[in-house]
Amino acid sequence: MNYYYYYVKVLPLRRFGYFLSEEQFSKGDCVVVEGNFGIEMGIIASVVDDIGENIENIRKILKLATKEDVCGLQEREVKAREILLLSKELARDLKLEMKFLKAVYNTDGSKITIYFTADGRIDFRELIKEITKKVKKTRVELFQVGSRDAVKLLGAIGSCGREVCCTTFLDEIDTISVKMVKDQGLQLNPTKISGVCGRLLCCMSYEYPFYASCRSCFPNVDDIVKTPRGNARVIENRYLKNSYVVMYEDGVKEEIFRDHCCNKNDDEKT
Repeated sequence: MNYYYYYVKVLPLRRFGYFLSEEQFSKGDCVVVEGNFGIEMGIIASVVDDIGENIENIRKILKLATKEDVCGLQEREVKAREILLLSKELARDLKLEMKFLKAVYNTDGSKITIYFTADGRIDFRELIKEITKKVKKTRVELFQVGSRDAVKLLGAIGSCGREVCCTTFLDEIDTISVKMVKDQGLQLNPTKISGVCGRLLCCMSYEYPFYASCRSCFPNVDDIVKTPRGNARVIENRYLKNSYVVMYEDGVKEEIFRDHCCNKNDDEKT
């Protein structure tokens, strides 16, 4: 039996995951899938040839979404927006400092999850009681998220001019550290290295493995190396050009190009 593999954006939370099916679909098709919270809907983000080690966690695409499926999703989203506005009003009456982001019904409409951010921990027990009075026969859950997840829920345009990565293709958000920024030779300018969420840009991790591997092939900054002109101090590594810049005692700078990548211990250092 032949299976086809797809990378799917699961709605309405914009979660991504790998799915398989016996049927062939195209990018952009709306499909019904076995999601983390039961039967859910999603959009084919890409057709995948090889999913590698991800096959253990793969779920199934059940069918191509019908007009009724799409209308049902749209109806639940309209009702969810109404509940979100209601939650804002009730929280304001209870003097709770909360920023509401999104409300999401599950597939059968028996539960609604309301996502919010806040500066600290919030006692929202009274708020849930008030919301439940207005939304009968529906289980209400409130879920506090951080700044990264808030952007993932709402979507945004990044400094690159494109829609942020977490809403377009990222399944999980990796941990980004200042060390990654430093190792890539980037300036620690918050306006340059921070995303819409105020945290370090997710894309800082994309090229980091390359720079990390290059570190073993180049001398460290401030190392003293031997060159045909004499001893010099390394002042900059240019990994993309496969070169580094040195400065001699007389202040003259020179760019040294490497013929190949080797262990930095092979460099002649004093």
